[in-house]
Amino acid sequence: MSEHPEVPAATANTPEPTDAPMPAYAAAQPDTAGQATDSHLEQEPEVTPVLTPSQAKRASQTLKGMIISVLLTVAVAIPVILINPPNKAETYRDQIDIAAVAAQAAPDADFTPWAPSLPEGDYVNFARWITKNVDGIKYWEFGVVTKDDTFVWVRQTNTPNLSWLAAVTENATPAGSHTVDGTAWELRKKDKNQILIGERGESTLVLSSDSGMDTLDDLARLAQSEIPAN
Repeated sequence: MSEHPEVPAATANTPEPTDAPMPAYAAAQPDTAGQATDSHLEQEPEVTPVLTPSQAKRASQTLKGMIISVLLTVAVAIPVILINPPNKAETYRDQIDIAAVAAQAAPDADFTPWAPSLPEGDYVNFARWITKNVDGIKYWEFGVVTKDDTFVWVRQTNTPNLSWLAAVTENATPAGSHTVDGTAWELRKKDKNQILIGERGESTLVLSSDSGMDTLDDLARLAQSEIPAN
């Protein structure tokens, strides 16, 4: 008796397995259809637009024209800037020598034009002698700017009448009287504007301001001290 059992022999009609592995040459073949399409897209050269000689010439002339225009603009602007420097705060402080202007007006006036001695920080920004107006009344006027940036408009004449007073006060409404250190002034008002009208010596003074009564009182007080009363 053999020590190993005998293996039965395979019959002739035994079918081969259906899940046999794919041949090696078939598995190694790549998908050449998709790759060929991608390769074609990647290798397609980009189209660069090319200007014709006439188009390039026109483009060059346009660029040169723009550069020349900018240079001309700068060349014109620089002298203007140099002639007109930027405005500073001092530019608006046009301080007038009111005494000198009053002296020029005095020969044509029948009264002494008032040239106040203002406190430090206050100044006159305009002064003029008016000879041509509807009523033919000659008068002296100037503006006072205070150190607090308030403003008083001063008019002075020795021949006032009702129409002139209405004109210089812009038809302000009478509002009684106002007393400054014991001296009475006529008070008129229009909107924010307040006006003091008073007789000082040989002339009539009209003080107008929209900066409050304190500003008017200060200048009225100065007028009372510098212009002798009747």
